Amino acid sequence: MKKDKQPVITSYRLEDILVVPGMKIDVHYKMTGKGHHHAHVDLTQAHRHEYYTLAVSGNQHSRHMVDFRQVNMPPHSVFLLSPWQVHLPQDVLEAADIYLISFTPDFLPPGAPALPVCMEKALTPDADAFKEIWWLCAQLLREFNERKALQEQVLQHYLAVLLTLFTRYLPENAASNPLQPVLLRQYRSLMEIHLLSWSSCGDYAKALHVTADHLNEVVKQETGQTASALLAARRILEAKRMLLHSTHGIKEIAWYLQFNEVTYFNRFFKQHTGETPLAFRISNREKYNYNPE
Repeated sequence: MKKDKQPVITSYRLEDILVVPGMKIDVHYKMTGKGHHHAHVDLTQAHRHEYYTLAVSGNQHSRHMVDFRQVNMPPHSVFLLSPWQVHLPQDVLEAADIYLISFTPDFLPPGAPALPVCMEKALTPDADAFKEIWWLCAQLLREFNERKALQEQVLQHYLAVLLTLFTRYLPENAASNPLQPVLLRQYRSLMEIHLLSWSSCGDYAKALHVTADHLNEVVKQETGQTASALLAARRILEAKRMLLHSTHGIKEIAWYLQFNEVTYFNRFFKQHTGETPLAFRISNREKYNYNPE
């Protein structure tokens, strides 16, 4: 993201929560209110991560708001929070019983499974499958804490196995296509980095060293949408996140998202959603009984 703007929604990097600097993974188990405590971060308020977090719940039940959906995590469930999703814990109990495994996208070794872009609900595998997932979490925690030789490689492979089991039990079509063209994956990645500074598909095509027509052809073949439609959808998603979770006015959000005029932002938003930004803000805050102001 562009560094000269203050984030509308607080964003945390993995290094913000690490106990041991320099790692690309953080593993901890929280029980009865005990676990990592970070004086300089507040994970109880609406925020986003620049990394993945896999939550594996033991006997705990909790509710969360992830972007615009309520996610219930019953006991013996698993949920993957993807980078840049906005997360708001709603009733996380002090009597916790949960593994939280956070890692950067580049930590996974080659051959690791493709992960879902976003999950709509928690995964609840059968008892035997969950027992295996829980055991792997314990192995990850043990390896993470012991600091032995070749630690990073062992952690990578434990994580790859854990995520492979996780994706095995996902509903059909929930995971990303592992054969998705590299160009499309790179286009999506660049959108996360440059969304606040590049508003034209031509900017992304130039950075990817392809023509805009070629980028559009690949994107449309794989997704059924044009490259510009995919970019517009990502900008709308960001606008929705800010309208729901931030205290900024419509004009400030429009400027933050690189719209020169608030009237254009209003037209763009209504064209893609059927309602104005203000109407979306009011209706969704009423829907979730949530107001950050």
